[in-house]
Amino acid sequence: MRYSYSDLYEKNAAYFRARPHLKKGLFFCDRLLTLGFFLAYGAFVLCAIALEYPAEDLIKILFAPALCLFLVSLLRLAIFRPRPYSEKGANIQPLYSKKGSFEHSFPSRHVACAFVIAITFLPYSIGAGICSIAFGSLLAYVRLALGWHYPTDLLGGAVLGSLCGFFVCFL
Repeated sequence: MRYSYSDLYEKNAAYFRARPHLKKGLFFCDRLLTLGFFLAYGAFVLCAIALEYPAEDLIKILFAPALCLFLVSLLRLAIFRPRPYSEKGANIQPLYSKKGSFEHSFPSRHVACAFVIAITFLPYSIGAGICSIAFGSLLAYVRLALGWHYPTDLLGGAVLGSLCGFFVCFL
C-alpha cells in the first residue's frame, strides 16, 4: 500500500496531538536545539580566538557556515519549493503554525546550519562533532514531526551542510 506525504504526516501528527505534552516538547526541542547550535558555534569561535588558533583555522571555522548559508539561500531562491503547510504544498495542518514566509522550504536552513557546524567541530573535537551530528539529526526529525519541512528538505539540508563543512575543513 502506498502512502502520500500527507497521509504519513497526519498519522505521525495524530500521535503528538493525542499527547499534548509531547507536542509542546517538540516545539520546545526545536527552539532549544536551534539556540544550542547558535550558542555552541559562538562559543567555539570565541574559544578559537582566545586560544589563538592559526589564521587558516579561523578562516575555515568562519567560512564554512557562511558558504553554507549562501548556498542555501541560492538554492531556496532557485527552487522556490512551498512548505508542506502551505496551500501550494501538501496543505497539511502543522502541529504549530509558522509565522512568516510560506515558501522556500528546500533545503532546510536549520538543518544545513546544524550539520555544517557539526562537521566544522570534527577536526577540533571528534566528540563535539559526533554529538552535534546526533543533535542535528534530532533537529531534522523535530522539524519533520512539526510539519515544517518535507523529508527531502531535511535530507538536502543535511547533505549540503555536511558537504560545505567537509569541503572547507577537510580539503
